[in-house]
Amino acid sequence: MKTGKNFKTLIWVNIISLLVFILILLGVLYNFGLSKIDFIVNSFMPSIENNFLTSLSIAVSFIFDINVVIIISLILSAYLWIKFSKKDSVLFIFTMGLNGGVLYILKEAIQRARPLNALVSEGNFAFPSAHASTAVVFFGLLIYLIYKKNKLKNLKLVSLIVSIFMVLLICFARLYLNVHWFSDVLGGVVIGIFILTGCIILRKKFYGSGEN
Repeated sequence: MKTGKNFKTLIWVNIISLLVFILILLGVLYNFGLSKIDFIVNSFMPSIENNFLTSLSIAVSFIFDINVVIIISLILSAYLWIKFSKKDSVLFIFTMGLNGGVLYILKEAIQRARPLNALVSEGNFAFPSAHASTAVVFFGLLIYLIYKKNKLKNLKLVSLIVSIFMVLLICFARLYLNVHWFSDVLGGVVIGIFILTGCIILRKKFYGSGEN
């Protein structure tokens, strides 16, 4: 991949995502900004409840639980190491591991309670949404690798569309189940973008765009 303009864009996205996350975090800590939207979204979800959406949301939440995705990431990382690029293998597993660590620290530090009308039981804290952040990081890495290694425009476009759809589906599932406030999910998406772009920047800074 080119490093000039693309590299500067990555840096700007990284900085902006961090600033946006800080704003969301302040809103959560001091109860301003998104609190009204949180309650509107939380109150709306019960009105669309049905068996299909409930089953779909539970399945999506299970499949894309951070522990399950880390196991999948280990397998993909091993495949990358053997078949393609050791550096990209390290990037994949390091980024997923960092994402898990950052989420754990943030959740334990902030300790935001989940909505009381959740459809399923969740054991840890709400902010930020681990599912949302993990989805952004996981599918973002897949897009990065596909764009980096494949020249087929149709495949790139399909991978982008599918990845965006999956991230949106996962975010919807968490909101539908009412296990998160809207600001939890938004915060998860933004911190996911920050972690993703930060790790890609480090990869490009120290290793360039080499394939090994």
